[in-house]
Amino acid sequence: MRSSTPQPEEPTSPRPHRGLWLSRIGWAVAALLLVLFLAGLHHRSRLEDANSGMIRMLFVPSVEQGTLVRRGDELARFIRSDCGLMLRSEVPTSYAAVIQALGTGQADVAWIPAFAYVLAHARYGAEARLQVVRSLDLFAIVVTRDGPGEPTSLAGLAGRRIAVPRNLKAELRREVTRRLNRSARGWVEVPVDSDLAAVRQMVESPGRVDAAVSSHVFSGPHDLIGDGRKELEAERPGTLRETRVIDVTEDPVAQLTTTYNGCILTRTDSGVRTLADLNGRSFAFSDETSTSGHIFARALLNRASVHLGHVYFAGGHPNVVQAVLDGKVAGGAAFYSPPGEREVRDHTLVGDARRLIIKRLPDDEARRRLLDEVRIIALTDPIPNDVCCVRKGFPRRTWERFETSLQRFLKTEEGQLAYHDLVAGVAAAPCGDSDFDRFREALRQSGVSATKVLEAEEAKLKKRKAGKGSGS
Repeated sequence: MRSSTPQPEEPTSPRPHRGLWLSRIGWAVAALLLVLFLAGLHHRSRLEDANSGMIRMLFVPSVEQGTLVRRGDELARFIRSDCGLMLRSEVPTSYAAVIQALGTGQADVAWIPAFAYVLAHARYGAEARLQVVRSLDLFAIVVTRDGPGEPTSLAGLAGRRIAVPRNLKAELRREVTRRLNRSARGWVEVPVDSDLAAVRQMVESPGRVDAAVSSHVFSGPHDLIGDGRKELEAERPGTLRETRVIDVTEDPVAQLTTTYNGCILTRTDSGVRTLADLNGRSFAFSDETSTSGHIFARALLNRASVHLGHVYFAGGHPNVVQAVLDGKVAGGAAFYSPPGEREVRDHTLVGDARRLIIKRLPDDEARRRLLDEVRIIALTDPIPNDVCCVRKGFPRRTWERFETSLQRFLKTEEGQLAYHDLVAGVAAAPCGDSDFDRFREALRQSGVSATKVLEAEEAKLKKRKAGKGSGS
């Protein structure tokens, strides 16, 4: 008979729940993925540091390409020696080529005009980092009427009333005041708004003031810019003949500026004295994408209701000057900057586009003859100086190394000479995208479609590339 006593069960191992195993596997996978992610970030950082030594830097073809290539190579060699970064300096064929290179990652750093920068930022997210700073040499002059009994020296202004601009630079004001106090005791200051207003009051209100003070920069003998006397000549022909300069400060005062202008050029003997005289006449612009040599110049002419005759694009600022000099056109548009110490030192005399032709001439006599034959009759609104920008995503640490080394380069004598040849500047000031908002508004008001201009340039660039590809 089988016993009914229950038999003891054999001991068994506990079985873990399936969900617990899956949970443990999930945590392990997550941990592994985190390790791989962190390793990837570290590897990327190491690659970034390794690649940060290679920078492709572009300059727009604004002056002779040979000069840009030579000076760009000098900057590249200095930075490599100074901080180890490897630079390759290049000069593409056009603004459009530079903008495209920034967008496709074929350029890291570019020195371009403000016009090209705002397009590169809008289309590809290029980032402004530095703006070119230029320097001009300011003097002050004292002007009197030219006639019998009028003062011919500062001593003759003792006890007289003198119109002085409120916006006269402080250093110039101190120097003029010192000279007048020494030679014209008892003189009386009559405050006015500007250089032009000072000379105008002296000429048109002889009973109120006997002399005028004006800031002054060197310009051609027939230019209608440079000081209040020449500015009034543009509005009131005969001013230069009816007045004379009796005193000029001896030492220039350097003024740093982040803007420049465009200018309208004519031959002195062309019969063109004002913008209105260009109606129906032939005219040369520099390049369709040039801010100073086309866009702002055209805006100036439009405001003056000038309807030009035959118009063509000369393909560069020096070509405009040459076309005006040769009498091929009645007028032309190019860039303008007042002269500084460099222009005095190298005897190019002026800082505008005429210097590109002047520096090729053999002697001072030939250079002054060109200034006598080609004159400036008007300036455009101010334009921001060139911009040093980087492509979107350019490593911040690499940029900081580049900028630090660039600033050291600018502290050397050879660096200053090279930088002036590259971008006509003396310094590089930090800037950001918002610094160009007013410029964007001015472009909109000019009536020139920046997008259409860029598209036209891109079409030309594409055609050139196609021509090279076919062997033409």
